[in-house]
Amino acid sequence: MSRIDENLHRILKDHGLTEYEIKTYLKLIFDGPATPYEISESVSIPYARVYGTLEGLEKRKWIRARPGRPVVYEANPPRSVAELELEQKKSEMEAFTNLMRQDLQAIYERREVVKHISLWVIHGLDKISEKQSELIGQAKSKAYLQLSTLIPQEVDELRSAIRAAKERGVSVKVVSFVSPRFVDQKGLRALSEDAEVGIIDEPKEESHKPYNFCAIDGRESLLTYLWNLETPSEPGSRIAFRMTEEEFTGVMERYFEYYWLKSRRI
Repeated sequence: MSRIDENLHRILKDHGLTEYEIKTYLKLIFDGPATPYEISESVSIPYARVYGTLEGLEKRKWIRARPGRPVVYEANPPRSVAELELEQKKSEMEAFTNLMRQDLQAIYERREVVKHISLWVIHGLDKISEKQSELIGQAKSKAYLQLSTLIPQEVDELRSAIRAAKERGVSVKVVSFVSPRFVDQKGLRALSEDAEVGIIDEPKEESHKPYNFCAIDGRESLLTYLWNLETPSEPGSRIAFRMTEEEFTGVMERYFEYYWLKSRRI
């Protein structure tokens, strides 16, 4: 068999034709119309199998029969066959897409999902700052930090982690909800020397969101809560949760990107 015949054979087989159907169709393409007996003899198909093979090809509209005695079969033009198959595949893909997007997606969203995730609970400013720096140090492409609290004691370590990430080619962005009571303005300006920083002003204390969020590469995150609003600078006033959970991290990243677009750069 020539190389072109081998390629044709492979493509037709991948498309779902049987060995006998491939031989029959190529016989009719290369040699023209033929009777069942001529096809059986020419391409070594058992005569008992040739009619079933022809029926299958005719049902798919790859060939057609000329009435008469004996019946003669001929190939339909490959171009028209290709167009028919393309339309069929489009219909199949449309049905598949509707099934996945509508029916199965609705079931998926209604079901209860039990996930086993890695979760660490961290107490204390020093430990939380250490874990945040460690997380940024593991970033490969991007690191997002959403800051609602920033005190002077944590600025230097955070700057160092950001600077090292930038040197590795990591994109680092910071969004801060600026409140005079909770965010150190000098420290925030210092961060802007090493990262892109956007701010959203929150002059009213009651509108403040007392948590920070750090996410890397859409796969891991650190969520830090200021549980004691009366003493935001106290080392023991924070608790953090470090999670390896892509779905949660992805949701939080989308929130970050929403706020990033609304923020003004410094």
